[in-house]
Amino acid sequence: MGKTSGHGNPRGGFALIAVIWTVAVLSLLACAFSMDAYMEGKSATYVRNRHQATALMESGLTLAELLMERQEKVSGEETEEEVEKDRWIAPAIRLKRGQRVEVYQRLFYDEEGRLQFETADVSASTNAVPDAEIFVAIEPEPARWNINKLTHSGMGDNADLVWERILTLAGVPEEEQSELVDSFYDWVDEDSVATSSEGAESDYYEQLDPPYTCKNGPLDTVGELAYIRGFDRNGAVFLKGGVWNPEDPEERQIAVQGIERLFTTYGTGKVNVNAAPREVLLTVPCLEDADGLIVDTILEEREGLNADSNTASHRVRQENRGSTSSLGAAAIKDYHFTDLSDFLARIPGIEQEDANIYLTVDCSIYKLELEGRVGRVRRRASAVVQRGSSGGSTRATNTANAASTGSGGSDLVILRWQEET
Repeated sequence: MGKTSGHGNPRGGFALIAVIWTVAVLSLLACAFSMDAYMEGKSATYVRNRHQATALMESGLTLAELLMERQEKVSGEETEEEVEKDRWIAPAIRLKRGQRVEVYQRLFYDEEGRLQFETADVSASTNAVPDAEIFVAIEPEPARWNINKLTHSGMGDNADLVWERILTLAGVPEEEQSELVDSFYDWVDEDSVATSSEGAESDYYEQLDPPYTCKNGPLDTVGELAYIRGFDRNGAVFLKGGVWNPEDPEERQIAVQGIERLFTTYGTGKVNVNAAPREVLLTVPCLEDADGLIVDTILEEREGLNADSNTASHRVRQENRGSTSSLGAAAIKDYHFTDLSDFLARIPGIEQEDANIYLTVDCSIYKLELEGRVGRVRRRASAVVQRGSSGGSTRATNTANAASTGSGGSDLVILRWQEET
């Protein structure tokens, strides 16, 4: 009688293992294909959202143009009814008065998947989370000093007075101020002769590591200060603010305020009293006092913050008496300084000759902050634009090209365009 083996057919075991490995490999391939499809979908969604966010960001430039055009058409006497019917009247009036304007626009997808501006039909609730957003901020660029004008050729000896105020308020020791000022003058003037022993021309900069030459021309950006002798101290700490002398013992260290925010490279060199923040107004020589009371008075007057006090000017008290409940009264109170004569009448103790040197209420150059968001994708850009003499606006249909050529058209010139990457 024959014996039966206790082992099965080895070929069957190998076949089972082969099947398992085949299934595993196919599963991995399927997972890989699924992951690729998922990532391609995510990438396509990101690219689409980025393009849409870029388009919304660039549309903010068109919105800014609209407001610049509208400011020529508003009077400031518009009634509540008119303001309620036209949402662009209020920001156009603020822009006309030389004040900072911020516009925030919400967008929602409609049933066909297209972005629409928020209306009662598009959004069921004003509290709903928008699918997309546009943010535009417009600020007069003369709210800051044009640093290229703070020279003897630009302001004469008055430039020394402005620099003294800036450096003193920033906390720079008096004995070190001359090096900063003279080195700045040498950097922007056209000659190669040092202003003083504390100034610096190319022979100084060529000894540095790495060496470079003195520009002998105007600054292209405020950040260029970081290359100038004295301003380059401790990694240009003076621009942003920090410790002036960290190498000294802690009890002798001096904290300085950053000055970068006080400057621009555009404008006539005069400061717009309707737009300048307190920190800039404090540096104006003719507004100097021990406690900053003159500057505080200016801020209260132009915003009507003192409307209910005895210190208010006749203009502010008269404006505040107007009732906004009547459709016949101006809906938006106006406290801004209409011209330098109005300014001098409301701010006592300032000589007209001094005001003419440092101050203005005019503005044709603006700084723009633009942002577009779709989903979680945001695109941001900043720009400096100048309005043309005709006062109209242009259609910036090709922003990138306009930025590269420096012009958005015949009436709106893009002086600088910078996008966040």
